[in-house]
Amino acid sequence: MKVCLVRPLLSSNAFNGYPLNLLILASAIREKGHVPFICDYDFYKEIDPTWISEPFAVRAAEDILAHEPDMVGITAMCSNYVLAVELAGEIKRKAPHVHITFGGPHVSLCPVETLDSFKAVDSCVVGEGEVTFPELLDALEHHASLEGIPGVHYRDDQGNAISNGPRPLIKDIMLSPRPAYDLIDMRAYIEHAEDIYMQVYAGSGCPFDCSFCSTSIVWERKYRVMGAERVVNEIEYLHRTYGVTHFNLVHDNLSSNKPYIHGIAEQILERGLDIHWGFSSRIDTLDEKTCRIASAAGCNYIFFGVESASEHIQHTMGKRLKISKIHQTIRNCLENGIMPTTSFILGFPEEQQEDIEATIRLAFACKVVGAWRSFINLLSPYTGTRLMRNSEKLVLDWENVNTSMVIFLEDQHKKEIEKNPFIYANFYFLDYSRSYMQEGGYSNIVDFYTMCLFKYPYTIHYLINDLQLSPLDIYEFFREQVTKLTPAQRDQLDIQITEEDLIGLAGEHYAYNLVSCLRYDQSIVFASKAGYEGQVLYKGSLYLPDEIAPNLLEQEVILPGIRYFLHENKKGHLATYELTPQQFAAFEQKDLSVYYPERWEMNVDLSYQDGGKRHA
Repeated sequence: MKVCLVRPLLSSNAFNGYPLNLLILASAIREKGHVPFICDYDFYKEIDPTWISEPFAVRAAEDILAHEPDMVGITAMCSNYVLAVELAGEIKRKAPHVHITFGGPHVSLCPVETLDSFKAVDSCVVGEGEVTFPELLDALEHHASLEGIPGVHYRDDQGNAISNGPRPLIKDIMLSPRPAYDLIDMRAYIEHAEDIYMQVYAGSGCPFDCSFCSTSIVWERKYRVMGAERVVNEIEYLHRTYGVTHFNLVHDNLSSNKPYIHGIAEQILERGLDIHWGFSSRIDTLDEKTCRIASAAGCNYIFFGVESASEHIQHTMGKRLKISKIHQTIRNCLENGIMPTTSFILGFPEEQQEDIEATIRLAFACKVVGAWRSFINLLSPYTGTRLMRNSEKLVLDWENVNTSMVIFLEDQHKKEIEKNPFIYANFYFLDYSRSYMQEGGYSNIVDFYTMCLFKYPYTIHYLINDLQLSPLDIYEFFREQVTKLTPAQRDQLDIQITEEDLIGLAGEHYAYNLVSCLRYDQSIVFASKAGYEGQVLYKGSLYLPDEIAPNLLEQEVILPGIRYFLHENKKGHLATYELTPQQFAAFEQKDLSVYYPERWEMNVDLSYQDGGKRHA
């Protein structure tokens, strides 16, 4: 059979690489004699931006059917499921004979609901598709019944949704085939990817059971990994064939098996591969030894889903991290040359003001002490999760909907979402009627502090962690500005913080330090801007810690005295160096851009500071 594998649009402003799941699936069906080809519209938009501006489904259906497929398999996530459904409808309207199946993580959570709601979808593949999808194709090719194929949900002759039950997870995932890289233009994908870390499948499954996460449902909390040799074979192939130098080992929680990470590191060192790589972890499953071994083999980033700084919320969500461990984990990373990324979530209905503010404070503290990136996300009630099932009701608020996909939504999409809250739960909010904050407030606060984490991390950190101003009070100060920003403006980080804003928040007494932080943030933003290559200088009062404090929430940011820094952007890679006064003077002679708080330099009394401690 000729099979078209489809990835619909995923984002209007980001592209993170090749569709690894489709490449693996294509390899699996090709081994059984079928002929796959891939239509990846999230990539096509990088080549032709009109895919974003024009109606998607009609054009994509015509493009797919021009290849005359016998079957169309569409992979979709929760965010673009509504586009996948519309696309299926257009294909079925134009070519009723073409069988359409849905696969991917989202349909595994709602296969029966999908078949009941969308008549254009003929079948659903639940869970892993490497075995199930080829069996489905074989049955269709020989006009056999789909009854009894584990993992397949389908519609019978009377139109009723039939479930064959789940297929047991592959016991040995080493049987999963290598991706069919030859089906796409790999060099073009690598060139256009926003993230330089290319994906390599390392396994799946997390042994933990967080209430908001669907991983434990799809992968049944079964931790599985590819053999270390197999993973490094993939890395070596991509490195030597396409020149890829940065790799993301795809797994939900790789460091649950520390010896496995050690084995990957050993393989990389034995082969002399000059590459960088990273993976996802929990702060309580990573030790210094693993950081040291991984770093020696080129590991230079690790992603940590911290979620909340509140022990109460940690317990409520079922994650149960000990937040006190985070300072040691970040220290272990930084001392071994690994860039940690920390991610947080706001929006749990049980949160009180102190929970919200503690999480915001910790997100900025992590960024300032060395996190490569620190994110604050808004909680989404994903379909089928314990969090969603336990909620008394879901609330749809189009003015604050929690997804960047809103740019693609037209009236017909919104009507579908309104009709199917279970399937499209991620577009909804939990019931905040008895919570400290409502959905609109959460949405704006998350957007505000997300913008600030990228644009003003040192400034906000000084305000909330050194001066101990309330993060919610600071948001209220900027609330009017935030609410006027469009979704596109928020994506472009269009929040503006001025010297006058800072003095209005904290007072003239702290003017020099406030403006020093602001200038430092501005210097980084300028040096990091797209397309810029060069050097930028900063001069002012700023403390960048050489060590991590025992408690990140009490980290002092500003110490007295002038310091000098050089930001250097080389082909999109930013490095920062501290300079001596003499070195700074030499660079000044080159007429570089210089950022310093000149307005406050001569007229602010710094006597309130003594040895880095603030006086009341």
